[in-house]
Amino acid sequence: MLWSRRGEGNRCMAMMMKTALECDDTNSVDTLQSFTSIEDDRDSVNSSSPSPAKNRSGVVTGRGITLGMLMADGIVESGDGLLTIDYLGRKFTADLMENGKIKWSGQEFNSPSAWAIHIKKLVNPAKKSGCGWASVKYKGKKLDLLKSTWFSQMKISMPGFEDVADIPDGENGYTNGHTGEDMEDEKDDEDGIHRSPADKPNPPTSQVTKGQKRIFSATESSVHVHKEGMVHPLKNPDLNERRVVKYADITKEDLERSPNTLVECLPFNSVGRMQPFTVSTTTNCLLVMDFHCHLTTSEVVGYLAGKWDPNTQHMSVLQAYPCRCRLADKNKASIVEEEIRQAIALRGLQLVGWYHSHPCYPAQPSLKDIQTQMDYQLQMKGEGTVYQPCLALICAPFNLNKPQKESSLKSFWVMPQIEDRGRSCRGMPMTMNFNWQSDIFLTQEILLEMKYLVDFYKDSPDMVQFSELWFKSDTFLDKLKASLAKKFPKDQTDGRLLEYIHNLLDSPAT
Repeated sequence: MLWSRRGEGNRCMAMMMKTALECDDTNSVDTLQSFTSIEDDRDSVNSSSPSPAKNRSGVVTGRGITLGMLMADGIVESGDGLLTIDYLGRKFTADLMENGKIKWSGQEFNSPSAWAIHIKKLVNPAKKSGCGWASVKYKGKKLDLLKSTWFSQMKISMPGFEDVADIPDGENGYTNGHTGEDMEDEKDDEDGIHRSPADKPNPPTSQVTKGQKRIFSATESSVHVHKEGMVHPLKNPDLNERRVVKYADITKEDLERSPNTLVECLPFNSVGRMQPFTVSTTTNCLLVMDFHCHLTTSEVVGYLAGKWDPNTQHMSVLQAYPCRCRLADKNKASIVEEEIRQAIALRGLQLVGWYHSHPCYPAQPSLKDIQTQMDYQLQMKGEGTVYQPCLALICAPFNLNKPQKESSLKSFWVMPQIEDRGRSCRGMPMTMNFNWQSDIFLTQEILLEMKYLVDFYKDSPDMVQFSELWFKSDTFLDKLKASLAKKFPKDQTDGRLLEYIHNLLDSPAT
């Protein structure tokens, strides 16, 4: 079949690999944009102020930036009465000194947070913390906006955030995540940061997002997050690329304007059709795929190998092959492609599809996913009487709306449009039902793949911090174990695999 002709197999795999590495390249860095907010800088009054000359590679999260650094790069300048805080109806004014410190009422403070905490405690003795960069203004403009300007000028890329043009505070709905001038300080939330509701889990925590807090707005689905986690409510809901829409509502302009818009898959009976082929998958395949998708806050991609029976029109998905390659690392793509091709061939399997993750979004394909799947189907369909289908599978490990321990899985296939209805979308995404087949044994290949995946991501800033709390007293490691448990083979009822996973992930690096 596919691999019986080596040249054709290599060409198809290479094309699929190239497409996969490009299909969601823009998504690999914006996974948490709609769910994180600015870091709560908890510097103490006596903390030392880092020198502006220090290596700036360590400030990627924003915590290491100082006023001295902003002064050195011309973002702000020293002067009397340049800094202000408006808190609970009172206004306080301070001087910015040449050494980057803040002078107020004869006292010196090493950071905006130190001064903000001091001021807020004077007004409200019960106050325990304060986000200085969001509370202190320089010439009427909040310091967190100036920090973003510094990031842009230094061209520092923050994984997990994208570049958005600075918008003056208070204009176009931009309120830095607040409903008014420090209004959150007048409410029950006494630390100035919106807290996740008790019934909703935390978003996955990585080195980049550790210490940040999730912001919930009145319409969470229409929130866009500016660099540094500052929230900019979108006036136009069509600009929100992660909304889920019905296929019938897709317009011709949607693909170019919002390629990341999610589209709800249709059941075949809704269009008077039957599923074109049946699908079954093994628990070992789902185990590797689910484990892979849990490891990072960025999107991942991999391939599905198995068997296609043209007589029974049945696809057996037997093994998942993760791409241990960054979506943007196209130089490594050919090496990864060849390794996967050889591994599939050695097992006598066929390439039958692909999978990718939606870390914090629903397991519904985006417009871009639909286009990619259609390309794959055309590449793999074969010639003449030879027909080879292609399956797509989406794994969504983190549901941010409810504490769902098991990952959401969606298998889909694209049915070509019979007639052009004015849409640029080339086909309808259809839900493919599939059955699980429990494996009897856990293979050494599975254990090695899990270890290789952890080794690949362990030094990455976007690897999930599994020791952090996911929901109430459960950690992200607890959540992962619960999601994988139903996918264990029958010989793993004694807890050995759970212990193996625990040992792989329960380390200082993760």
